[in-house]
Amino acid sequence: MGNLLFIIAVMVVVPWLLLKITRLEKWIPLPMAQIAFGICLGPSALGSSWPELWTTVFTQPIRTGLDSVQILAITIFAFIAGIELKPKEVLAEQGNAIWGKAFHVILVPIVLAGASFMLFFDDPVWHNPDVPFWKYAWTMGVATCITAMPLLVVASQNLGIYNTPNFRKLLALVTFDDLLLWLTVAVVVSMGKLAVNASIFFAVLVVLYYLWPKILEFFGEQSYPTLTVSLALSMAAFSYWAGLHYVLGAFFAGMITPRHAIKWNEGMATQQMFWLMPVFFIWTGLKTSWTLDLSTILLGAVGMFIIAVVTKFVGVWLAYKDQGIRVVCFKTALLQTKGLMEIFLVTMLLTAGIISVNMFAAVVIMSLISTVVAVPLAKLFYKPEIDNV
Repeated sequence: MGNLLFIIAVMVVVPWLLLKITRLEKWIPLPMAQIAFGICLGPSALGSSWPELWTTVFTQPIRTGLDSVQILAITIFAFIAGIELKPKEVLAEQGNAIWGKAFHVILVPIVLAGASFMLFFDDPVWHNPDVPFWKYAWTMGVATCITAMPLLVVASQNLGIYNTPNFRKLLALVTFDDLLLWLTVAVVVSMGKLAVNASIFFAVLVVLYYLWPKILEFFGEQSYPTLTVSLALSMAAFSYWAGLHYVLGAFFAGMITPRHAIKWNEGMATQQMFWLMPVFFIWTGLKTSWTLDLSTILLGAVGMFIIAVVTKFVGVWLAYKDQGIRVVCFKTALLQTKGLMEIFLVTMLLTAGIISVNMFAAVVIMSLISTVVAVPLAKLFYKPEIDNV
């Protein structure tokens, strides 16, 4: 137990310390540094150079303990993401015009990216040939074009456009972007022998959507903490039983929980990013391995980054071409903040046997590249006197 706690302490402090020493904290988000640190400690890096040291440090009990912490971390993260993702609120604020923008900015890039994977990444070294190709192309299109809501907020704060009308419109689009990601995971993972169980899960979810606020109201405000924690954990277990991933249950639990019922949870999003999520980020990096040459993995990552930028540019141009090419480039760059959401999705795809370890490694590196360069690219097209109005 002592070794596990010490390793977690190292996971928390070393990436932060490296950013401080190199003075890169303004350019590289801490979660991205944690993932990169994990990759360096992984079996294809540290494990390849010093295999005895790697097996001595990361023993089976240590890996089991890290897996347990990771499960709790991502469950809480998914619940909080569900709380923040309220499509009805977005529609009430932005109106039905958001649908047209969402089609261009979200669906068009996904389709184009999926077609690009058919052309450039149709090889068994990148995906499982036994899985229907449309499933691989669609899920990788979603992964390539996703924008992480938390990192979009951080990037907007750095640029000084946070809480402006432009920011709220982008955030509304990302709300549907993230929702599409969760639905993709639900549909893709549930297809198969457990489809009946998944149907039961979604039927119960529909009932709870209407019933849960009334249950909370019946028991009163003092019961909110106990009931919401119980709901998140039990829904996670329920979705796992249904053949879905456990994080989906936690996410939907957050979606059906009214905002007023989680005021006691204020600050938890920040707390868990320092207490628990470093384990998820670094353990994700630690699981990153590959069978191809590193140069091929890096070339694949750069290729996917180009696909992500070009396809998103096409979608944003279709939606905002009346605002000029500079604004289109600015929004395209800002929407490259992928971070955790992309890595979460490809983790699910790897677990489901849709992609290979080589594709997983390339996407993790691509996510690092896109998230790191998003703000510097956006600054090239940023005019404060216009964009923060």
